[in-house]
Amino acid sequence: MLTKEYVKQVFSLLEQGDLDGYLQQYVDEQVQWTITGTNVLAGTYHSRDEFVNRAIHALKKALEGDIKMQIHHVYVDGDTAIVEMQSIAKAKKGHPYDNQYVWIQRFVEGKIIEARVYYDDVLVNQSIDPI
Repeated sequence: MLTKEYVKQVFSLLEQGDLDGYLQQYVDEQVQWTITGTNVLAGTYHSRDEFVNRAIHALKKALEGDIKMQIHHVYVDGDTAIVEMQSIAKAKKGHPYDNQYVWIQRFVEGKIIEARVYYDDVLVNQSIDPI
């Protein structure tokens, strides 16, 4: 059974700025990862590799250094976690990349198999070039 404590453990890697560790350790290879909205990263990615090679690559290319997350709230219902958080980073274009997020993630056997992400489309489009 998914617990709030386990989800906090998963997201602790993001708080440390270890995005790659989070992706490798907790995201299933066949994840369905949907970024909502009309921003340059929006769409559904049908595997971890596709998500990393397109969205994460574009994000890393747009930022100076690592992105760290501050977790504000974690909610768990059954196999699903809802996490409210804020990024702490700086865009190479010179402005802060302090975005607000809600991630809804479904877990099976400790791995994220489905994710939906909600965030500030305008900030993403100001910071990240189209992929």
